[in-house]
Amino acid sequence: MNLRAFIKLSRIEHGILTSLIVIASYVISGGRSITAMALLFLSSLLTEIFLFATNDIYNIEEDRINRPDAPLVRGEVSTSEAWALSLLSVVIAVLLNVLGIVMGYLMAWSIVILIMAIALGFSYNYRLKRTVIVNNVLVAVTSSLTFLYGLYAISSTTPTLNLPYLLFTVSFLSTMGRELVKGAIDVAGDVKAGVKTVANTYGIKTAIKLAVMFTLIAVLISPLIIVYALQNLYGLVLSVGVLITDVVLTYISIVLLRNIDYMGRFRVLSLIAMSITIIAYLLLALLIMVH
Repeated sequence: MNLRAFIKLSRIEHGILTSLIVIASYVISGGRSITAMALLFLSSLLTEIFLFATNDIYNIEEDRINRPDAPLVRGEVSTSEAWALSLLSVVIAVLLNVLGIVMGYLMAWSIVILIMAIALGFSYNYRLKRTVIVNNVLVAVTSSLTFLYGLYAISSTTPTLNLPYLLFTVSFLSTMGRELVKGAIDVAGDVKAGVKTVANTYGIKTAIKLAVMFTLIAVLISPLIIVYALQNLYGLVLSVGVLITDVVLTYISIVLLRNIDYMGRFRVLSLIAMSITIIAYLLLALLIMVH
């Protein structure tokens, strides 16, 4: 397996971003240990590699249509190599978390979140991707758990409502919106691969309406993030990011309802909008660290 194929299979750029979000939640929740941050970063990155690699393993038929340049489709990586990479990654990820708990750097709750992400993500890849609605929920939950992993690494009890919880909720809702639109875009490939989505089961218009509904509910809840953020010295940074995200999500939702051909742009712009809040969240954590 060459390095380029490895990077493409593991989607390492997504893993790095996920790992940074975990560290941000850890810092914002009060964590300051560099060792804990390193353990959280590596375990998150390796878990993402496991999930993306197994997704490609079980997704070859669909990728032949929707992602013909995927490493497994092109033969740049063999199935056995992909399995070796994924299994090695997930084993090391869990061991790093356990090591952190044993050494006292991470709280025991963190392993619960990590195992939950691994189990839900793999269940989606293995079989549940083909189950309507459930597939969207699993993607939204798994991707949003990153906000809670860092939180539970420092908290030994169930935390009260706070920034990571609110961001988990808003991320879940907005990701549901994106996934529903993605299903509407990938109808042809999903039908051939036997994947049931809202779009190919109940119609593209229904999928779009639901996508807009989830997205706008996320926008309606997001002011709570601002309320909690402004309790922090540098909370204005996150507040501005959330406001920009809300404006973009509201605008593209309205346009999508009026024009079904806007699906592709909605998918791209919604990701950009969500990234603005994530960047602001990372910046807030950085400012808290250097303060």
